[in-house]
Amino acid sequence: MSFVYITEDGAFIKKRGGNFIVGQGDKEVMEIPEAVLDGLVIIDTVQVSSRAMVEFLRLGVPVTWLSRRGAFFGRLESTRHVNVFRQEQQILQKGGPFYLSLAKKCITGKIHNQLTILRRYNRYADSSTVDEAVRQIIANLKHIPEVQDTEELMGYEGIAARLYFHALGELVPKDFAFTKRSKRPPLDPFNAMLSLGYTLLMYEVYTALSNEGLHPYFGFLHTLKNHHPALASDLMEEWRAVIVDSMALSLVNHHEIKIEHFEKAEDGQPGIFLTREGRAIFLRAYEKKMRTKNQYVEGVHSYRHSLAHQIAQYAQALMATNVDMYEPIWLH
Repeated sequence: MSFVYITEDGAFIKKRGGNFIVGQGDKEVMEIPEAVLDGLVIIDTVQVSSRAMVEFLRLGVPVTWLSRRGAFFGRLESTRHVNVFRQEQQILQKGGPFYLSLAKKCITGKIHNQLTILRRYNRYADSSTVDEAVRQIIANLKHIPEVQDTEELMGYEGIAARLYFHALGELVPKDFAFTKRSKRPPLDPFNAMLSLGYTLLMYEVYTALSNEGLHPYFGFLHTLKNHHPALASDLMEEWRAVIVDSMALSLVNHHEIKIEHFEKAEDGQPGIFLTREGRAIFLRAYEKKMRTKNQYVEGVHSYRHSLAHQIAQYAQALMATNVDMYEPIWLH
């Protein structure tokens, strides 16, 4: 089973028999058997036939549209998995002790994973700046069990994030060094990779949530706002360092992505983005990462399977209002 990424401007997708056909111009480039397709990500201008769209809906294959800069446009997805009782419970628990306890667990897991990344890479870099950041993050982490609301919790999470990203900039080659996280738009190459990676990861989580019948926009940690899938943001937190940060560090430290794989925004606006070639390298690495086996849940599974398992665990904990049923991912 796999996710497919269509990135070529002017490509087309159509359905023929039991296969989806991908081509460009008057040429058919590949056939994808419907039985092996889990999801489709479309970047840039790609034509999708109406028959193909109907088949995606029938098969329950989500289609996500992104701009060439990684901005989210929208999704095509079936509603056959909607579970109104789970979604009702999402709303009923808003502001209650279950959600606060769950939020503490998720943020503790996220910060633990960030610390693990910093320690792992600093074994070779031996940076005193990173050592000091680790000490400050640990001191900050000790406050989390006592917080009284999510606003206070997110305050500590924000402090940890600033320390983490500043230290992370010390662990990449000079050409990719950065001092802080910049988002819309990313202002340097490493942030460009993080932004695209986090977007892809968010819609992995979004897909897993939809498959569990949950509403991706009703979360327990991030503030509810229009056009933002808060629950997907919440449950991806502990995975950011595990999947995206570690992958981006690997790409630059092994020289798989180079500084020439980035370009400035075409319209003269601020922002640095991956070139078409750079994007292709990044997407291959991302999909390889999602298929990589791990032991974060019982047995040996891909990251994609482990993430889906984690979402199912959240759904079970939610319906039982039992926070002990949810265990965050701990990088080791």
